[in-house]
Order: sequence, then C-alpha cells, then structure tokens
Amino acid sequence: MKAGILREKIEIWEPVTTTTSYGDQQTEYQFVREVRANVRYDSGSRTTENDEIFYTVYKTFIVRYYTDVVETMRIKFDNKFYRILSIEPNKYYNDKVIHTELVNE
Repeated sequence: MKAGILREKIEIWEPVTTTTSYGDQQTEYQFVREVRANVRYDSGSRTTENDEIFYTVYKTFIVRYYTDVVETMRIKFDNKFYRILSIEPNKYYNDKVIHTELVNE
C-alpha cells in the first residue's frame, strides 16, 4: 500500500444500544478513532419520495489493513455519516476497502 494516497481523515463510530425506562431500545453512535483514508466517489443520485428529496451517495474508503472496523460501525467524513455496506480486506496491498452509502437523516 502506498501511504501517500491516505490523504483524508475519517472518523469511525460504533453503535451503543441503550434501553429506555419504557423498554424501547435506542441505538446511538459514539466516536472510536480517527484514521487516514483514501476516499473515492463511486456514484450518486437524487430521488423524491413523499415530497422529500433523498440523495443516494456511494463512497469507497481505503484504510490500512490493521484498522479495526466492522459492518455495524459508521464512518463520518465531511460532517456526514456513511453506513458500511461491505469490507474487503486485502493482505497483499495491506489495506481494507470499505464500501459505504450516505445515511439520510
């Protein structure tokens, strides 16, 4: 892996599930670590549902192989959260390719 391509800083957030007094479970995300990554824009589109506009954006983040990340975590980049769709570890290039989509909240 070429360390020079890891130019952007991203934040990794993990889910924390809490139970309210009524028995409802809520999932919140807490900051875990900040790592360097190569960010690629894959595709995006705009759709309208119920008079509300949604932007579907897919990005790929390439991080070092030893970065501890799983599919349930979220990535924060440019003050936007991205849901992890898949993670492809590659020992030959010593990196992980993380495919994500933008979370519309």
